[in-house]
Amino acid sequence: MTVAMVAGGANIAAGVAIGAAALAGARVPAMLRCTTLPNIGLVYFDFNPTEISVARTAVTSDKPSPARGGSRRTTPKVKPMTISVNNVIFEGLDTKLRCDTLLTWTNPSAGFLGQVLSAALGKNLKTEPPELTFQWGPPMIGFMYTVKLSNVKISYTRFTSAGIPIRAKLSITMNEQPSLLGTLPQNPTSGGLTGRRAHTVAHGESLQSIATANYGHPGAWRRIAEVNGIQDPNRVRPGATVYLPNPDELDQGRAR
Repeated sequence: MTVAMVAGGANIAAGVAIGAAALAGARVPAMLRCTTLPNIGLVYFDFNPTEISVARTAVTSDKPSPARGGSRRTTPKVKPMTISVNNVIFEGLDTKLRCDTLLTWTNPSAGFLGQVLSAALGKNLKTEPPELTFQWGPPMIGFMYTVKLSNVKISYTRFTSAGIPIRAKLSITMNEQPSLLGTLPQNPTSGGLTGRRAHTVAHGESLQSIATANYGHPGAWRRIAEVNGIQDPNRVRPGATVYLPNPDELDQGRAR
């Protein structure tokens, strides 16, 4: 079992526990959390959001259709959802600490802890912004998304006489990432493993055509079916989400 799997399992368990507490009537604040090194942390909201905006865009194109003597509009892919939370208020002596944590999470640099671990492990941990969990309420009927921060705007509005910020107003924009336990239904057998991309099946597409478009040969459809737990490739319907194997998984499939 890898560290990433352990962290993912711990995050799911935490999400379910938080949801159960919310259903039981406990006041559980909205929060962002990271359960992977070197960015482990928790940022809670002092006041729950009054408005959460979500947006998702389908990318369409015209595909020639000789049989019909023209073309037909298809949806080859759907962009990840954007989630915006505005007018978030932080209060207290830990205001700047929470704000700094959010700013660190927007940066591919792993921060101070990452620099220490990079030196200790002899590896460069500066890759890309970490995956976070945005949660407010129970999964599925509340909000629980795996996200990456794309924009954080902070205005400090109150200070102590010593110059310590004790109140801030924030606007936060996040991009949804494929996840096993998201608010929107996903294919539960696939999971958003590292390097996998989510693909929404368009009208007229098959696993063979998806394999050809993404890997250059139709035979890769078998590996796509395997990682998604698809028993009958002819029953994949438009609108379904399939995860595309990363290059290592594809090579493993060929080796067997």
